[in-house]
Formats: sequence, C-alpha cells, structure tokens
Amino acid sequence: ALRIARDPHAPADLRGAAHGLHLTLTPDAFCLAAAALHAAGDPGTLGDWLAGLFALAREEVAADAGDGSLLAAVDSALADLTDAEFLIALPALRQAFAWFPPRERERIARRLIERRGLRGSGRALLRTTADPLHLAAAHALEENVTALLDRHGLRSAR
Repeated sequence: ALRIARDPHAPADLRGAAHGLHLTLTPDAFCLAAAALHAAGDPGTLGDWLAGLFALAREEVAADAGDGSLLAAVDSALADLTDAEFLIALPALRQAFAWFPPRERERIARRLIERRGLRGSGRALLRTTADPLHLAAAHALEENVTALLDRHGLRSAR
C-alpha cells in the first residue's frame, strides 16, 4: 500500500486510498498519513486524495479530533489554502466528505467547531440555505472588492 501511496504518478484518489488502507492496517500511522496529506495539498487534487482516504479509513478519520489526529491534519491543510485555492478544491472536497453519512458529518463539523474554539451547531454549519459554492464565490468576490478599494484608497475608515 505504501508503494502506491508514495507514487507521485499514481492518481490522487488511489494514493489517498492506499494511505487509508495503510492507516487501517497500521493504526499508529496517523503521522505518516498527516504528512502525506500536506504533501497532497494541491488544490486540484486534494479532494480526490481525501475521497480515496475516506473510502478506506472513514472510521479512523471520524474517530478523534485531537491535535494529533487525522481530522486535525485535514483541518490544518484546508486552513492553509488561500481563498482562490479553496474555491478550486471545494467541489472535490464536497464529494470527498460525501463518504460520511449525515450523522458522522455532523459529528465531524461539531468537533471542528470545538477544535477552533468556536461556538455553534454542527448541524447548522452543514445546513445552509444557499449552495456552498455560491457562498464561497461571494466571499472571494467580497475579498477582491475590498482589496481593490484598499489599493485605490477608496475604503472608508470604520
């Protein structure tokens, strides 16, 4: 499994699945999978890599949210993406997280909220009234407009 997981020419989903298999067979391999996650951080393939990982190691990912967990590594890798990179990765990320049933997605959302020291409901986070792609695109547009206003000195002081 590790030979495929480390092969840069293998498809991203296959590499993720190989890491998931290794993680399932070797439970203490979290640090290896976390390091591979950061190495697989290309926004165009990150969601595919995660889909492969989740297909074979879903329980291992959902099991714990501590600082050394795989879920923490996923959160960290996603937090490191720029807004533009996140928009590129978002469709495949949504597909990757579809491996989890609704109850597990809610538990993951709740753990991530707690991990970041925020308050709120995991269920509310998952149930938006608008398409998440549209929300992310709107956020990116707002950031671009703010940067443009700042560049030309047109933003009012608050």
